[in-house]
Amino acid sequence: MKLILYSILFTLCINSITGQKIARVENVKIQSEALNQEREILIYTPIDYDWRVNEYFNVIYVFDSQSREFFDYTSSIISFLSDNTKPFIVIGITSPYNEKLDYARNNDLLPVLETQKSIDRYGTYSGNADKFFDFVSTEVIPFVDSHYRTLNNRIAVGHSLSASFVLYSFLQNSDIFNNYVAISPNLAYDDNKLANALIDYDYSKIKSPTYFYLSHANEGIDYWKEWKPAREKLYSFYNQTLTNHNVNVHIEAFPENNHWSTFPPSLSKAFNFYFDEVSALQEKELSEEEYNVTIRVKVLNKKDNVYITGNQTNLGDWNPKKIKMEKTSDLEREITLKLKSPAQFKFTRGTWESEAEVKGTYGNITIKPEKESVFDFEIESYFDK
Repeated sequence: MKLILYSILFTLCINSITGQKIARVENVKIQSEALNQEREILIYTPIDYDWRVNEYFNVIYVFDSQSREFFDYTSSIISFLSDNTKPFIVIGITSPYNEKLDYARNNDLLPVLETQKSIDRYGTYSGNADKFFDFVSTEVIPFVDSHYRTLNNRIAVGHSLSASFVLYSFLQNSDIFNNYVAISPNLAYDDNKLANALIDYDYSKIKSPTYFYLSHANEGIDYWKEWKPAREKLYSFYNQTLTNHNVNVHIEAFPENNHWSTFPPSLSKAFNFYFDEVSALQEKELSEEEYNVTIRVKVLNKKDNVYITGNQTNLGDWNPKKIKMEKTSDLEREITLKLKSPAQFKFTRGTWESEAEVKGTYGNITIKPEKESVFDFEIESYFDK
């Protein structure tokens, strides 16, 4: 509780002192070679993005964001669900109707269909999911990673057919996302094609913590009757057969909600479980490579002994008095280390009671040492002063 209150108060204090800009939503247009179309994406950066200049952020990708409700709701509630301790960049990927091309969201989200029943139902509005996946994986994500300070932890969020696509993307390449939030996915199209493919997938290939959240509303009861047996078939596999401990599957039912209204409660449940059970496991995943990094920090007093401690052996494994920084001048301390990525750390004077408050950050400082070789910080105060 103290950590939560401190985080909230500190954020408010810093914003009032430095006059931070409000959280931004940018509209960016990408000329897609994969789709042979121009597409617009939405990019939300949190209020602390500008002043946490040395830090990197996890990213949430929200599909079907041509309906701004999905994107806006996700970017609005994420700080509440994380107790304001884990800011995210949120990317809205749109699939708007193109009248000139007679091209709709279903073209993006559905693969080539095989059964006549599905072909009759969806008509020409299908069949481009592979190219849409190429657009996301080879154009959108590289653009975001090259223009923003992003970590490698990516969360995909989809509803209805975009939830189906989120799961389909896992089958195409399980390395693109490591968290899949599929709210009321259609698992039944093309004679349960997606459900069967997920059941037949070789999950032994998954070597790092991967999270699946699946939910449904009242689909399959009074409407879309084929949805119920398809999802029950997949649920049964996940609950009774899947044995890979790297794959964490959480399933929720919202029978009191309809297909549309299930998005808010499902998203809240998905992220509550993610923060409670998954995020800490994924944060322990580090690169195999080590990178030479120099970390410098300005101090308040020439007599200050400053220690660095963090999430790996070369950072002392969170021991606040194990790794002392070198005094390079009266008010500067420095250390050069080999670090894996991403590196998280704090500064102390040797105890957790003397943890430093660092300008431009709060909580754990997170860096990607493969991106930079020198990082500069400035201590503003200590918890015990």
